[in-house]
Amino acid sequence: MSNNGSQQFEFHPLELSQLDAVLALEQEALDNLERPDLLRRNTLDMWHKCLQPPHLCLGAWVRGELVGFAILYVPAKGDAEDLSALLVQVDATPYISANFKICIVHPQWRGRHLQVLLGKHLQQEATNRGIELLCATASPYNQASVKSLIRLGYCPDHSLQKYGYERMLFYRFVNQH
Repeated sequence: MSNNGSQQFEFHPLELSQLDAVLALEQEALDNLERPDLLRRNTLDMWHKCLQPPHLCLGAWVRGELVGFAILYVPAKGDAEDLSALLVQVDATPYISANFKICIVHPQWRGRHLQVLLGKHLQQEATNRGIELLCATASPYNQASVKSLIRLGYCPDHSLQKYGYERMLFYRFVNQH
């Protein structure tokens, strides 16, 4: 458990059997965005991948309710989702890399730094797994996500078209604090 102000969050890995709760939270988040293009929706096939090893979908819970989650996505060699292959400022080839793939927080729980808390837990998991480089994308117009990534120590790399929208690619070396 982590204490964030007066609120207690519990963090537990999500499993494929919890897909309905994940999809419901994703929909709730999308329904409450002024600009739905700021958050990309995963396909059902991608959710099936993300909720199984080697990936980790980490859920944040309050009193038994799923209020947020984030994914550590570990791409296989040649995986189109390997964001490290798209880096311009860093040669990622000597590093073991993964993605901080998506973070969704229930609208009622936004503003409590939950994205940063989830990111810190995933960074620790990445360290435990020997991952050296993390990558992430965010819409340049999603200031909350951009600020969270910067607070987590990510550096902007460049803009690109990804998932049908303009995105900013970020990277972070895991062993740096």
